[in-house]
Amino acid sequence: MIIKRYSNRKLYDTEARRYISLSEVAAMIRQGQDVQVVDHDSGRDITSLTLFQILLGEEKRIGELLPQVVLTRLIQAGGETIETLRERLLAAFDPQGHLEDELRRRLDELVTRGELTAEVARAMFEKMRATGAPPPDAEPEPNPDLEELRRQVRALEEELARLR
Repeated sequence: MIIKRYSNRKLYDTEARRYISLSEVAAMIRQGQDVQVVDHDSGRDITSLTLFQILLGEEKRIGELLPQVVLTRLIQAGGETIETLRERLLAAFDPQGHLEDELRRRLDELVTRGELTAEVARAMFEKMRATGAPPPDAEPEPNPDLEELRRQVRALEEELARLR
């Protein structure tokens, strides 16, 4: 479902053709709906920002969502620690997405170093997805088979080594 956010901060549900609140977006997500929030003016995907706003609303409603000391330390530590935390959360909550991000990052590095063309990297990535990764709109498996995914990454790494 696409939701547009206007410059006046109003959210517009494009399917229901009406304005909605952040709490209604939260209810949609709790019901299992796939929600994407797009800035009306720029077209930029601002789903993560909107979800964070929902979490901040929860913080106000129920109290301390994350202890102040944790938030303070994250700010003091800076970007690298926040990126590490992001990667760990992604690995815990979306192992398939984390694996795809890591594969994409490694292939991009090879392209940047000139060891692989962009076309070959794209083909290798698609081959990996076709041999076991679900499509982006598929329901996540409750217990994904991480060993199978790791096997596929190793196979792609071996194929990369042969291409060098």
